[in-house]
Amino acid sequence: MSRAARTVFIEESRTPIYRRIAHAIGAELLQRGMQVFAVNPHAMDSATFLAFLSQQNADAIFVSNASSHLIQSRAAGSAEYAFEKFAGRLIFVHQDAILGGLKVLDGLNKLQAWQRVNQRAVHLCIEADNIADLATAGIRGALVPHASEIQAAEPCVEQFEYDASFVGHVVPSSYAPPLSDVPRYQSAIEHMLAARRANFAMPLEPSVKACVDQALSGLGHESDRPLLRLAMAQWLRNEVTKQTMPLRGWVFEACGLDRIDIFGGDPAYLHNVARSLQIERDGVHHHPAVYEQEAVQQIFNRSRVSINISSLQFDHAVVNRFHDVIMSGGLCLTDARDGLSQLTPLHAEVSYRTLAELKEKADYFARPEKARERALLIQALQRDVARNSGYGLLADAIVQAIDTLS
Repeated sequence: MSRAARTVFIEESRTPIYRRIAHAIGAELLQRGMQVFAVNPHAMDSATFLAFLSQQNADAIFVSNASSHLIQSRAAGSAEYAFEKFAGRLIFVHQDAILGGLKVLDGLNKLQAWQRVNQRAVHLCIEADNIADLATAGIRGALVPHASEIQAAEPCVEQFEYDASFVGHVVPSSYAPPLSDVPRYQSAIEHMLAARRANFAMPLEPSVKACVDQALSGLGHESDRPLLRLAMAQWLRNEVTKQTMPLRGWVFEACGLDRIDIFGGDPAYLHNVARSLQIERDGVHHHPAVYEQEAVQQIFNRSRVSINISSLQFDHAVVNRFHDVIMSGGLCLTDARDGLSQLTPLHAEVSYRTLAELKEKADYFARPEKARERALLIQALQRDVARNSGYGLLADAIVQAIDTLS
C-alpha cells in the first residue's frame, strides 16, 4: 500500500492544548502525503461514533494524543474500549501519564485492552520509564520528544515587562490535598515529596515501584503481576502528581525571588468553582489566565526568565512549556530533567536542582549587563530545540510506527 493512499483519523479535543497538538500532528502528516481527517466525536452520539469506528477498514490509521479522547473510553454497555471497534492501526501519543490517572482496576482493564490490540498498535511516550513499563506487559512503545509549533522569535534585549514569570496552575502550599486516598501510602508520598523538594532532579519512579512491589509481595499469580504492578504504579504516581500545584506554590513562597508574576494560578475557574487561591507573599503578583497563543508568547518573550516546574508525573520528560518559551524568544529556567541533556548540551545553564540554584540563575539573567549573553544563549537553545524535537520528528515517529504495523 502506498504511503500517499494512507488515511489517518485524528480525534479533536475540547482541551486547547490537546487540540493544538492534534492539529500540529495532522499538518505534519499531510505534508507526508497522507489523507488526514479530524474526527469530532462530540458532534455525534455514542452509538454513531462507535458505528463510525466499526466501518473503517484495516488499512485506516487512528492517532489519539489524549487519554480523555472518546476512542480511549469504554464503549457503553461493553467491557471493550472504543478503540477495539476500530479495525485499523492505532497510534497512541502519550504526553501525560499513560493511564491518565485511572484507579487500579480501571487501569488494569485498559492495559488488558491494549494487549488485545497490541498487534496493530504502538504507544509513543515522552516519559522513558513508560516504555520499559509497557514492555513488561508485552505492549510495544517508543520514546519521542515533546514539540512546539512556535517559530523561533528574536530574544528581547530591553524593554522587559517581567523579571520572572510563571504561566500555569499553582496554589499555595498550605492547600495540598490529602497525600493519598489510601492511608498506607501517605508516608511514602511524603518522603517522595521531601526528596523532590531537596533535589528537583530526583527521580521518583524507583520509590513508586518499591512501594508497589512491597504491596504485591506474595500476592496473585506471577503471570498476572506485571500488569497489576504497572496499573498500581500508575495509580500511585498519580497520587503523587496531585501534589504538583502546591509544590509549585511552595517554590514561589520559598525561592526568595524579589518579584514573580503568575498568570493563571488557581484552576478552580475551570471547574466553575468561585475561588481564587493566591500565594500570599510580598513580590508575588497574580494575573488572570492567558490563553491566546500570541499573548502567551509575548509574556515569554518579555520576561527576563520564565520558570517551569514540571508536573510530578515526570522524571525524564521535558514538557512543551520549555520548548514554547525558548521558541518564543524567552529564557526558560526548568527543574532538571534527564531528557534535557538529550535536547541541548546547554542543559546545565537553564536547569536548577535546588531553590538556591533557581534564585541564583534568575538573578544572574535579570542583570541588565547580561542581556546580550542571555539573547545568545536563547538563540543557541532555539537551534537545539529545532534540531532535536518538534512535530516533524514526532510525525516521523508516527510514520515509522505505522510502518512497523504494515
